[in-house]
Amino acid sequence: VFGRHPHGFYGMVEMLRAWVSGLPLSGEKAGAAVTTTPASRKIRVAFVQFSGVATAPLTKTPVAGSAIKTPAGVGTAGRLSGDFAQLSADLDWHEANYMEKGTYVNLGL
Repeated sequence: VFGRHPHGFYGMVEMLRAWVSGLPLSGEKAGAAVTTTPASRKIRVAFVQFSGVATAPLTKTPVAGSAIKTPAGVGTAGRLSGDFAQLSADLDWHEANYMEKGTYVNLGL
């Protein structure tokens, strides 16, 4: 439930959860074959944080501002999903694993 939060990020996560609960989700779980068509007007969503430092697979060098997604076995594992329970699990994980680092948007302001 949206209420008072100790940090703006947590309030934003709850706002995203409320937003997703009202979307016309497709019901397709992450990794499942896509069965909806554009005419169905159903959608899938994914959540990632862009403030991590991942390692590029080919060069083995850090990539600042890289995407941080839920790990395998948690929610969608960073993939598109039309299932509210999976998306809610992603938001729970992101709320518990907020990176608190600067982002490119922050640097540009």
